[in-house]
Order: sequence, then C-alpha cells, then structure tokens
Amino acid sequence: MNATASKWIRLALLNLLLVALAGLLLRIKILFPLPWIHHKNLLHAHSHFAFAGWISLFLMSALVGLLPEEKAKKYNRILGLFSISAYGMLLSFPFQGYGAVSIFFSTASVVVGWWFAMVLWKENGLRLAGELILLLSRWSVVFLVLSSFGTFYLAWLMANHINKAELYFGAVYFYLHFQYNGWFLFAVLALLFSRLPVGLQGVLKTPVQLLAWVSIPAYFLSALWMRLPSWMNGAALFAALVQPILVVWLVRILYPVVKASVRSGGLRQIWLLSLLAFCIKVLLQSLSVLPGLSSFAFAYRPVVIGYLHLVLLGFVSLFLLGWMIEKKLLPLIGGRLSNWCWLFIFGIVLTELTLMAQGVSAMFYWAIPHTNELLLLAAGCLFIGILGLNLEAKLWGKRFSFDRLHVQ
Repeated sequence: MNATASKWIRLALLNLLLVALAGLLLRIKILFPLPWIHHKNLLHAHSHFAFAGWISLFLMSALVGLLPEEKAKKYNRILGLFSISAYGMLLSFPFQGYGAVSIFFSTASVVVGWWFAMVLWKENGLRLAGELILLLSRWSVVFLVLSSFGTFYLAWLMANHINKAELYFGAVYFYLHFQYNGWFLFAVLALLFSRLPVGLQGVLKTPVQLLAWVSIPAYFLSALWMRLPSWMNGAALFAALVQPILVVWLVRILYPVVKASVRSGGLRQIWLLSLLAFCIKVLLQSLSVLPGLSSFAFAYRPVVIGYLHLVLLGFVSLFLLGWMIEKKLLPLIGGRLSNWCWLFIFGIVLTELTLMAQGVSAMFYWAIPHTNELLLLAAGCLFIGILGLNLEAKLWGKRFSFDRLHVQ
C-alpha cells in the first residue's frame, strides 16, 4: 500500500461516517417531524454519496495502492476531482434534489470516473501484481463505464418528460447492476487476488473470465418484472444457473488458500462475514428467476432496500474494512475486531433482519410493530460504530507513524 492510496482511503472512511449520518437522519425523519429535511432529496444525497464518496473512492484508491508510489502519484488529481464531485452531490441534493447543481456534480463524477477508467486501463504497473489482477482491474473499470449508460438514459428520459415506469426503473437497475455486480465485485476480487501467490492466478483466470461475461446477461434478472422478450428471459435463466456454479468454483479454490494466509482471527471473521453476505446475494439473485419470488422482490420496497444494503454494507463495506485492517490502516485489539467494528456489524445484521421482516410481513398483510424504531436503532449503531472506527484509524495512524519514526 503506497502513501497516495492510504491518504484517499482514510478520506473514504470519513465519508462513510457522513453516509451513516445521512442514513440516521433519514430514519429519524420517518419517526419525528423534521420540516427542515426533505426526505427524498436527502435520500438522493445519501445514495449518491455512498456510491461515490465511500465505495468508489475507496476502490479507486485501493487499486491505485497496488502500484508503486511513483506511478500512483499521477492519480491524485483524478481522485481529488472525484472527491469534489462526490461532496458536490452530498451538499446539493438535500437542497434541490435533481437540479442544475446536483446534475452538474453527478455528471462530473461520471466523467472523472471515465477518466480514471482510461488511465487505469493503460496502467502497465498493475502487471507487477500479476496478469490476473490486471485483467480484473480492467473488467472492473469496463463495468464502471458501462453502468454510466443507465444514468445517461435516465437523464434522457427525464429531459424528454417520458414517464414510463418500466423504462425509468430499467435504467436505474441497469446502473445498480453494473455497479455492484460489475465495478464493485471485480475491483474487490482484484484486491483479494492481489494477496494470493502469483502461481495460483493462472488457475483462477477461467472462472473469473466466465463470471465477467455472465455478469452481462445477469442484468435481466433485475428486469424480470418487465415484459421481456423470450431471449432475454432465457439469458436471465442462463445467468441464474451459471453464476452460482462459478462462485462455488472460485470459493473452492480460494477458501483454503485465504484461510491459510490470513492468520489474524479478526480479519478472518470480517472477511468470512463478507463472503457470507456475497453468497446470500448470489443465491437471492439466482432465485429471483422464479416468477413468484421475482414479483415479490420487486413489489416490496423493504426487500429491494434490504438487498442493496446486503451488497453495499454486508459484502462490499465489510470487505473494505477488512482491507484496511490488513493494510494496517485500522487496528485489531489483541488480534480481534474492536467493539466499534462489532457494533457496525450488529447494525448491518439488525438492518437486514428488520427490512426482510418488513417485506415478508407485507406479503402476508401482517403488521410487525416497531420496525421503524428498530431501523432507527440499527442506523444509530452503524453511525456510532463507524464514528468509533474513524477515531481508531486516526489514533492508530498517529501511533503507527510514531513507531516507524522511532524505529528509524
């Protein structure tokens, strides 16, 4: 991990705190009258900043962290402009929703993302980490660029006042799918595989390539609620059958190697939880090919929100926190996860269980009491947990720098 990447990753962790604060305010707004908060506008700020300011900034920085410092420095301008666009969205969406300023910063984040993709695509320095890492990094930025077409199509629909729900949600799910099943997933795999022996990378190349190609027709799994042509339904069925097989293939190869190489119990725990969330995600995604389950999933908002949080918090965020632990940017307490980290994990679990309970109860016309209060409690745990992790990172960074200076 080079100094350039460490700096931006620490900023991304601070951004996660702002994401959690926005999420907490959204939950408070549901229970208490806060006239100065526009719920929908703050929701836009929360989601856009979570994708850009937290996950994308972290992944970009961590991929840059695989390079030597002399090659990483040129990315400072890109990461700086990307951060400015993320903060622009955070500050503008709460006040105007989709307005001139927020659209400007949203567009800027896409353009800077394309810039990052083009520069990283040409980056031969990634070959030092292995050919498979270069391949995964390139796939990740291909999906980053591809996802942006969903936002552009959505903007075109809005500009032309086309109010067809199928087209609107189709564009939104296109963006979401290629973000979390493309850009996020393959960037995470690039980071994970970078710590494996180079000799093992050749064995993984075939399942990785197949998983990348299958991720494209897997988009139709997010659109089964629409009236799709038969070939699209066939593509969705193919993806639903093949994806789990490829994931099992990868896990069978990786699990014993990663388990043997990760000596810290705390790091092993957080990455196992991330793997569990990922496997649940793949299972749910494949089961969505069933007509009844597909209709249920897309008809109830808590289920959709729960699925998104499962991916973004359970899978991606836990892996990224583990990455910070492995790179000595977050501490372990006696080899174990800190109480702040466990509080954050508890917040994730409580969020998922409550949202899924809301969805199931709605399907059977039940009313589960106090679910909004439970979600507020979960949001509070997430916020306090990540606040504690930020304080730990700050104190640990100072101690780590002092120890290195003392040794020198």
